[in-house]
Amino acid sequence: MPSLNSSLNLGQRALSINQRAMQTVGHNIANQGTEGFSRQHVRSGTSAPDPTGVGGGADAQPTSRVYDKFVQRKILQETPRSGMFKSRGEFLQKIEIIFSETEGNGLHKALNEFWNSWSQLSNQPESEPARMQVKVQSDVLASRFRGMHSQLKGLRNEINGRLVATINQVNELGQKVAELNKQINSFEGGGQRIANDMRDARNQAIEDLSELVDVNSFEDPNGRTTVIIGRDWTLVEGNNRYQLEGKMKGGELGMLNIDGVSTNDNRRDLTRIFREGEMSEMLRMRDDTIVEYQKNLDEIAFSLAGKVNKLHATGTGINSASEMMKSTFGLNSAALNQPLPFLKDGIFQLHLVDPHNEILETYEIEIQAGKDTLPDIVQRLNQTINDPGLLRASIEGDGSLLLQSGSNYKFIFGEDQSSIAQVLGLNSFFDTLKGAEDIQLSRHIIENTNNISTGKDLIPGDNRVALKIAKLQTRPTMRDETMTFDEYYNGVLTGMGLKIQRNQTEQAQQESMVRQFKEIRSSISAVNMDEELTDMMQYQKAYEASARFINTVDKMMETVINM
Repeated sequence: MPSLNSSLNLGQRALSINQRAMQTVGHNIANQGTEGFSRQHVRSGTSAPDPTGVGGGADAQPTSRVYDKFVQRKILQETPRSGMFKSRGEFLQKIEIIFSETEGNGLHKALNEFWNSWSQLSNQPESEPARMQVKVQSDVLASRFRGMHSQLKGLRNEINGRLVATINQVNELGQKVAELNKQINSFEGGGQRIANDMRDARNQAIEDLSELVDVNSFEDPNGRTTVIIGRDWTLVEGNNRYQLEGKMKGGELGMLNIDGVSTNDNRRDLTRIFREGEMSEMLRMRDDTIVEYQKNLDEIAFSLAGKVNKLHATGTGINSASEMMKSTFGLNSAALNQPLPFLKDGIFQLHLVDPHNEILETYEIEIQAGKDTLPDIVQRLNQTINDPGLLRASIEGDGSLLLQSGSNYKFIFGEDQSSIAQVLGLNSFFDTLKGAEDIQLSRHIIENTNNISTGKDLIPGDNRVALKIAKLQTRPTMRDETMTFDEYYNGVLTGMGLKIQRNQTEQAQQESMVRQFKEIRSSISAVNMDEELTDMMQYQKAYEASARFINTVDKMMETVINM
């Protein structure tokens, strides 16, 4: 038979349950704006009845989170793609600004003004203002190439800096997860308590991590979470975390690689293991996308310089016969013993000129592609001239070719079927070894605009070379002579625009997907003020009823005592 004491205990447990439920409601309300917080719910279970079958009231159960782990897992799967598209869009916009033509300072305008200046010079080959205009516009074009290449290089360096910051974030979040693992394991060790708030904080840390790198996580029987990033690097295992480090090493100078550091300082290069997330996209941008645009600029610059130089080398300016000329490009000792690259089979002409600019003699040197070294060509040239008092060729200490005429003589170039003048940089208009990175006007053009080749054989008013250079604008010279410079560059800009547009579409779709999953999670786990207020009123009434029940039992006991 139940006693009054057992009734008092029943009422006391009811008070305690409703008091804890009220406190949980207050905890939920206080954390309504806390990111990652899952609302909590107090559960109670029916106490065992006494032997006669009379109920024993309720017992409190551990406070639980209202949480769906399957929705959370889906968010972790989709968030890295969202971070990847976000990072890609950010850097594509910066690349677009570098290639922008909206301010009138783009490469397209510089190219057009370059071609227009040559067109004007072809109409007035002996005009000093026209020559100066070619010099100025050519220098502007070369500067534009170098500036754009430098800006792209600067963007790669910016990504390096961003990678360092991202590595630090990954390490901090990994440390946070490891510390929470330890706290959760300690708190829940007895098996009677659940570390709800700590679990929420750990989930939020992993979710923040998923924006940076692709994440996979699972929980062991002790409540500790293992976090794997990329394809297979364990960032957190139980209470331990293994950090990332950025190292300037290997490959291209100045580019940051990512190392994973495990126990005993064992290292592994992780640069290529990330598939999604902001970090993976920054690495792709730095090492692939931006490099590809640099190569596009280099291809235009190399092709432009090569085509212009090939024509310019065989031409002459005003009184531009030379007494001495040194090739722009020198060869090291190993290269001097190798066949010169990029040569073609054919003849190379040199004209000997008297003080009155009359051609006295023409020398033809036959060039054999894939066979002739620079010493071979120098020897053949000197044997052909056979008089060092007229003209002599030699190799300088830096591996460059030096041509020098005797007193009272000068020389100019004639037909060049072999492209040797272009290969060595003789009478060139542009100088470049790397393309857009270092293209510039040749020194003899900067020093004297009369050295700009417009015609041939020092004939006054000859515009044949200037006209051919001006016509390069509309000739298919790029990609195996299938497209013009403008068509190629327009293709680069169009491809960039399509890439930006596609990324915007994919980013919007991905963000919408993540947002929908978060809305589902919010509908399950987020604090709803109306529901909390309703629960609060319910727990208040239950608490009052429990107190009245205890008061009634107390009076019953008083009655018994006074009998």
